[in-house]
Amino acid sequence: MFISNTSVKDLSSVITAVWEIYGSVNQPVIALPDKSPEPTWAYVIAIKKEKKMQIYIYLFREQSREGVFYSNEGGDAELINAKAVFNDALDFTGSMGFIMERVELGETDDQREAAIKAIPAFLTDLKEYRLPASGDELVLETVYDEPPGDKDVSAGTDDRVKKKGGRQWLARVLSLF
Repeated sequence: MFISNTSVKDLSSVITAVWEIYGSVNQPVIALPDKSPEPTWAYVIAIKKEKKMQIYIYLFREQSREGVFYSNEGGDAELINAKAVFNDALDFTGSMGFIMERVELGETDDQREAAIKAIPAFLTDLKEYRLPASGDELVLETVYDEPPGDKDVSAGTDDRVKKKGGRQWLARVLSLF
């Protein structure tokens, strides 16, 4: 079970210890205690701490620039139990309506640091978080190549979508509209 943790303000000091992050691809409207309902992003973050793992859920209300941390009621998880606790966190966010997807952290240290610092849970000042501007251009890749000649356009579409990343990729694209 996860409970609100007001003692954690941000995770900027543990960027190098990040083990895994999942982020929501949608923004359901969530009403946090004593707050009005607002579209919210969710993150599940695993931080390796010696022989244990800290698992956090971070809910970020983009419009009001507020974030709330939740942590495992049982405290840090032993490494042998960490995956189960992480899955519990994913279930918790799923029960609130979030669709979660693994955040790709990149292959180099610079890519990893840039990807992590783009997540509001790692910012000391949430005013630094950059909201997408309303005039930003969204460029989408083609979902599939056009079939040659006179073949039926609908034939094989499902296979082509799966090759581009499947349902999670499609959910992310659709959530942009």
